[in-house]
Amino acid sequence: MFDKEDYYFRVRYRKLDTQCKLSNGLRSDLKFESDAGNRYVFALYPEFETLSEENIVGGEREALDEGTAIIRKPIYEDKDGYFDMIRERVKVGQRAYLVGGSQKVAELEIVELINEF
Repeated sequence: MFDKEDYYFRVRYRKLDTQCKLSNGLRSDLKFESDAGNRYVFALYPEFETLSEENIVGGEREALDEGTAIIRKPIYEDKDGYFDMIRERVKVGQRAYLVGGSQKVAELEIVELINEF
């Protein structure tokens, strides 16, 4: 789905108890665990590597409840230190969540940095 030069880091994910379906069409935000006490969320989108062969969501396959995903580099321009805020948080072992509004959809752990930006 993404071009390899747009890959940023790989995560291990686990879907939480939610009605939201995980698929490569998902456009949730990403919230780092270190930001639990504030409102910071980032537009960093997943491309799931672990997909179901049976379940289809729209035109996309549904992701399994656990697996790996690639997170794409930011799609917005660097404004007011946005990229620096992301770079400070992206480290192997860092935990984060895919969120839809205030609802946590999946728990993530960064397992590999692929490309710097």
